Formats: sequence, structure tokens, C-alpha cells
Amino acid sequence: MAGTVVIGCADQSLAYELRSQLAEAADIEVVGVAETTTEMANLVLDREPNLVLVHDLLGPEPVHQVIRDLGLRRPASVAIVVTSDGDPESLASAMDAGARGVLAYPLSFADVQQRVNTALDWSRHMESLLISASSDGGSARGRATVVAVTGTKGGVGTTTLVTHLAWDVRRELPDHKVLVVDLDLEKGDVSSLIEARARTSVADLAKVAQDLSVRTVADAVFEHESGIHLLLPPDDVRDVEWVTPAAIRQIVGLLRQQYDLVLIDVGAHVTPVQAAVVEISDEVVSVVTPDLVSIRALRRTLGWWESLQVRKPDGVHVLINKASRTDEVQPETVKRLSPGPVLATVLPDMGHKLETAMNSRAPEMVTDPAWWRALRAFGREVGVVRRPTTTSDPASTDAAARPRRSGGRRQKAAASDETGSVAVELVALLPAILIVCAVLWQLGLTGLTYVWTGYGAAAAARSVALKESPAQVRAAALDAFPGSMRANVDVDVASPRQSSVDVSVRIPVVMPGVLNTPWTATISRDVVMEP
Repeated sequence: MAGTVVIGCADQSLAYELRSQLAEAADIEVVGVAETTTEMANLVLDREPNLVLVHDLLGPEPVHQVIRDLGLRRPASVAIVVTSDGDPESLASAMDAGARGVLAYPLSFADVQQRVNTALDWSRHMESLLISASSDGGSARGRATVVAVTGTKGGVGTTTLVTHLAWDVRRELPDHKVLVVDLDLEKGDVSSLIEARARTSVADLAKVAQDLSVRTVADAVFEHESGIHLLLPPDDVRDVEWVTPAAIRQIVGLLRQQYDLVLIDVGAHVTPVQAAVVEISDEVVSVVTPDLVSIRALRRTLGWWESLQVRKPDGVHVLINKASRTDEVQPETVKRLSPGPVLATVLPDMGHKLETAMNSRAPEMVTDPAWWRALRAFGREVGVVRRPTTTSDPASTDAAARPRRSGGRRQKAAASDETGSVAVELVALLPAILIVCAVLWQLGLTGLTYVWTGYGAAAAARSVALKESPAQVRAAALDAFPGSMRANVDVDVASPRQSSVDVSVRIPVVMPGVLNTPWTATISRDVVMEP
């Protein structure tokens, strides 16, 4: 089976030479050539090649940092660095970043063949290990799901959503390691919703970004009594300048190795740091409220991300928050106006029901089950939790089944409550529905009365033209009406020349022959005399 390769090289002559050498060195297919680090990262994540050949002069981001990030996100894609500088320091930097080999320029066919074949063997071995671990139900620990949550503007509920979702995941899955990262650097408010007193911040990690280790990152994280881990913004706004996109990439890369779920609140402002997080996250959620101001901000933000080539609109989940039936803009309208796919889950407007929990900095004080049900539905739709498919022992199965059954009873109770509220609303609307139906019925009956009167006038005019007696003229007119209406029909022939016939009838109420309205339907027809 042929291997696949992505080439990252802005020098076209070098890229052509690499393609020529690869065609002779191994059974391999070039699936893409990237001229920037961003384009290369997108190609690797989209095409999932066995091999990545990257020129050390590729930009705009540092090549070694991109290799390190791709190694964490796509372990089976092996990187080889092509360098014109063969000094030991460059070789050591490439190997520290996770590259499996270095090719010195000018290229040697024997060197290319050896490095490429070795890298392909390593890639296939890693792929088989990953597939085996997945089929055996191995833990996702070390490959955390990174979810970036952003707001279209202030006040849409981004921080509340992130903190409460982390709280609920930790409560439902105690064995999951959950981390909340507050990267709304200037106006971060996670510590206002979950009580935390951290001495270190993300800025402290960014200051030593070149010497980061797993232990360094772990020491900077604050563990809340609930089991949620928090990485908070700096208290001093002057430290924000230390937090750069390159530092954030390294920090998030190390966090992936330690947690099962990483939720990142990146605020509502498009900044270089926010763009970097949006680019490297597994899932991106943009929170909107059902109003045109928020929707305009959503379109603007997604347009900027696309122009920066960090995330296309179809790769962003749009979540509607604070929705109500009384809103002028309903979810259907948001779906038509949104440039990105809108999630089926809609979070309700909780009003003051979240106020106590926010003031107390304790999410567990939210007692409304509708809020937690909506959050779990949102989490399932986005895929924040990866559940291994393993066969458990009967004891654990029974233990897991008990809360599910009790949860089922709660869901049934909630469903019955909703059914009762729907019945009450239907009873309240019933009089209005009956009035509308009665008006429509009466309008239809009035129209039919005019149709019958027109037929009767036409029949009477024909009878007069045939010079029939007045009794015959009246009988011809009455034949056009239902039997219950004939007693109220008047036939008037103009005299003395008998030039027209007027037929009148009282308009009935509800149905013919029961009641009549004060109004009369009158139709006149001219008599055409035969020569």
C-alpha cells in the first residue's frame, strides 16, 4: 500500500526536487504541497498523511513549534525536516520538536530513501498501535478533547456555559480529568463563577514557554475542591503581553497529555491568542443570543477567522443561548442567518434561576433540571466526552444502570410536567380557536348564499325570456336554493317591460334554515328576450 506525504516548502525549486526524489525513493503519493505553516497544518489534519516533509525556513510560525503541535494532534504523521544548515544545534532542535529525521540540502538520493522508508515504517507501526488501542477501548487520556468556546459579544453567557459544563462533566464522570482555561485575558471571569485563589496564571507559564514541561504546567494549575482544574488569567494586566500565540500552542500541547477534556474560554474579541486557540482546538463553539446584534457579531467573527485561515465557518458550532418563546428572533431565523452550522440544542433563558449560583460562586446551587439537561445535550452534540466502548462486569453494569433508571424517572416526571403545561395552554387558546373557526365558517356560508342567489336570478331571467307565468318564474329561481332557504327567497320582475329580475334572500347563520342575519343577498340579472 502506497504511503502518503505532505510537503511544506515555499521554495518551488526545492519542492520540485523533493517530489522527484520521493518518486524514485519509495512507493509514495504526494497529497499536497503547502507554502505556509498554517496551510501545512490544515493539510496534515485533513489528509492525515504518513509523512510530512517540512523545510526549516517555512513560515510564518516557527517550524519546530508546528511540528510539535502536529505530533500531539496526529501522532501517526511522521515529520522530517529539510535543512540547509547542518550544525548540531539545528539537528538537536528538530529532534526535540519531535521530528523523526533530518535531510540535509543538497539532497542525497540514498539519504532520502533511507529516511523516508524508515519514517513510513514508523508511521504504519504507530497507526496500527492507535487502531489497536481504540478497538480495545483504551483510555483517551493523553489525547484530550480541546473545546474552545467563544462569545459573539459580552454577556452571551460564555463563561457560565464553560464553568457549568465542566462542573456537570466532572459530577457525572468522576474519573474524568477536566480543565477549564480562562484565556479571556483582560476580562476573564471564571474565578467569579467558581471560587478559586490561584497564585500562578497562564502568564507565568508563557514567561517560561521555551522551557516548559508537564510538571511545570501541572504546578500552575489550580485544583478546585470539586475536582475541576483551573488555569486562570493574570491578575496584573501588564502580564498579558507575555501570553503569545506560540506560548499558548506549547501550553495547550502539554495540557493535551494530562487531561481528558480541556474547555477554553477565549472571550469575545478576535486577538492573535484567540485565533491560535481556535486553530488548534478540536471543536470550536460560538455562543450567540437570539438578537440581530449578536448575529451580526457572529458573522463578523467567523469572517475574520476565515480571512486569517484559522477556521472555516462550517467548522464552527453555533450555540443559541438565552432563548425564549417571546423573542422576536427565533432559532429558525438564527439558522437562516448564521454562516456556520447551528446546533440543534438550544439553551433556555433561565432568567434569575442562575443568580444564586453565580453570586455564591457555586454551580451546584442551580436546581433547575432543565438547565442541566440542556447542557448535557449540548455536550453530547459537540462530543466533549469520549466514552470507551468496553465490556464491564455485572456489578459495574448494575451500578451504572441504577442512576440511569432514576434519571429515567426524573425525565418521565419532567415530560409529564411539560405535557400538563401544554394541555393548560391548549385550554386557554380553545375559545380563540373556536371563534376563528366560526368566523371562517360564516364567511364560507355567506359566499355560498351569493352563489345560490346568482344561480336563482339567472334561472328566473331565462324563465321570463321564455314568457312563462310568474309562478313558473319563481319556481325556477327556488330550484337553485336548498330547501331550507326557499321560504326566505324573494323574486321581483321589473315591470312593465320585464327587462330584469331581482332575486333576494336572507343570509343564514351557522347553517341554512336555523337562523338568519339581518343582511340580505341580492342579485340582479337582465332578461334577454327571444326575437
